[in-house]
Amino acid sequence: MLWVRYYRYHSLLKITTLEKTRHQILRFLEKVAEKFPETEDPVLLTDIHVQVSQDTGDIMAFDDNDKEITRCVIEPWINNHDNTESFYRMAEEQIRDIIAEKKFSLGIMKPYNYVLENENGEHIAEIFVVDDSETIILGSPFMENLDKELDDFINNLLSE
Repeated sequence: MLWVRYYRYHSLLKITTLEKTRHQILRFLEKVAEKFPETEDPVLLTDIHVQVSQDTGDIMAFDDNDKEITRCVIEPWINNHDNTESFYRMAEEQIRDIIAEKKFSLGIMKPYNYVLENENGEHIAEIFVVDDSETIILGSPFMENLDKELDDFINNLLSE
């Protein structure tokens, strides 16, 4: 009986932590959307650079000129003890899922990207690419083998 209570408590704690993380990421993305309200003819050309920190739990958004757009602390990410690669993969998936669900429309010229970066500003992954109002490309599977495929294509053309 004690084991069942322990299991239920930790299961509930895990769900609560996931919901809290999701709520904080959603709030962060809504703040980004507020800074770039949708307009009929957007004139701003930028990507959204999302920097996350495994130690502090910070999530920050910057434009192409490194101007801070907004920041938030994701409490469950503070002092995250996952290995670095797992942490970034988890952050990428959580952010992508919310963007895909909410489909934020920003007043930025298309195409624009949400780019995941580490706390030093180094590129980790393309989270979300918006090409036009009808085309939304999610995730890195699209970009994953693009370099290799382009190299193979060029080598094939050159060999003919």
